Amino acid sequence: MANATDGVIWNEAISRSAVLVTKDRDFSLLRVAKNQGPIVLWVRVGNIDNRALISQFLGAMPQIAEAVARGEAVIEFVGS
Repeated sequence: MANATDGVIWNEAISRSAVLVTKDRDFSLLRVAKNQGPIVLWVRVGNIDNRALISQFLGAMPQIAEAVARGEAVIEFVGS
């Protein structure tokens, strides 16, 4: 989906009941404005290498899973 439009990504997440993981603020704003759609995990970390990002992400996974289970519309992952 590297070349897909935001609308295609949004609709695909809905059709799969998937959490939409993104660094794009637009998806978070869209989710709040529509008050429906996929859960959005907004990744707000600076430019870090993949190994550091994965490490931070795995460390936060229990809290992320809890937020998903609660049905939070937008989950912000800021990292450390």
